[in-house]
Amino acid sequence: MWAKVGAVLASLLIVPPGAARVPAGEESFSTPSGNIQCLYYKTEGESPSLRCEIEEVSNTPPARPEDCELDWGNAFEIAAESRRGERICHGDTIAVPNPRVIAYGETWSRGGFTCLSSREDLRCRNERGAGFALSRARQDVF
Repeated sequence: MWAKVGAVLASLLIVPPGAARVPAGEESFSTPSGNIQCLYYKTEGESPSLRCEIEEVSNTPPARPEDCELDWGNAFEIAAESRRGERICHGDTIAVPNPRVIAYGETWSRGGFTCLSSREDLRCRNERGAGFALSRARQDVF
């Protein structure tokens, strides 16, 4: 009888394919102005990623892609294996209250990503050199 109960309980713990996975680790940080906030995350079974959002810009972002029906222009992402950073279409936000502040001149590093905070911009890249540079006046991907 206990074997049957154990089997039933074990079957309830199996996560079906395509189900949401629990993040294995994440970390949020922002620039001193609070205008840029980033999230490092690593979902179990996947490579780590870094996403940054900029709240206010003084330039006009590129035109929204035709296939983007969500928010556009203020979010950027790189994965560990990315060959180029990208501006992403998104329907959520990574902003959290009271993230760690990376002072100007300070470098943040984790999981193969490095970000340098300066008065000019926040410049983030992966080990391949792909990334982005974000400021109120300009947002570049490379």
